[in-house]
Amino acid sequence: MEGSAAELARLAALLPDVPRFVETRAMLLRGCCEVLGLEEDAASPSFVTRDGEEALVCVVGYPAREAVAEAVARNGDAGAVITTPENVSRVAQAVPGREPQPAILHLLGEAERLPGATEGEPVRLLSGPEELRLLPPGLRAELRAELERALRRGTPTVTAFVGDVPVSFCYVASETEGLWDVSIDTLEEHRRQGHAARCAALMIRHMREKGKEPVWGALESNAASMGLAARLGFVSVDRVFVFEPVRAR
Repeated sequence: MEGSAAELARLAALLPDVPRFVETRAMLLRGCCEVLGLEEDAASPSFVTRDGEEALVCVVGYPAREAVAEAVARNGDAGAVITTPENVSRVAQAVPGREPQPAILHLLGEAERLPGATEGEPVRLLSGPEELRLLPPGLRAELRAELERALRRGTPTVTAFVGDVPVSFCYVASETEGLWDVSIDTLEEHRRQGHAARCAALMIRHMREKGKEPVWGALESNAASMGLAARLGFVSVDRVFVFEPVRAR
């Protein structure tokens, strides 16, 4: 169903504002998603949310496997599927060929570890769609699409510069009343130089002024992201499972 904004907000209110639901609740609160397989009972709701623009599917509770498969099919079998540990085997049956990958969710425990704004090359908050001109040629297609989407929406985005060239980016991938999901990437030739840490630090401080805390989600297999989270003072609080699209060989 494509519910009204009020109906989607009602569903968001049924879920706690905690890291495992940050993507799901952000979709519902933005009113930009489709809901499939909704089942409500006295204990907790079950449903699937689908964001067609970002090709993301989130599974809440224990909806019918057919609803999960339909959401994935409507995204053209592209994009990720996110579910909680309790439901991973059921979702696996709905998306054959995809392997569940554990992702660790972190909250910031020690803000004093964040680097200062004057440590290294310039870092600043981008102001909006007019900043699209700054995106360098040769930027990876997937990253370019994500940044263009963020800037056109007016989503807070921070970049670190080397000279006049932006080399690292941090933006708000999902946002709820009290949380935001950290999305960060650095051009390969500029990695391991502190740019990502300084981008994240500025964005964290900016969002804290709005009363919102960062959620750092990283695949357990992504040692670089897990390590950066730890260096910045993040601590593990939960986990989800991510089913990535099947890659053609």
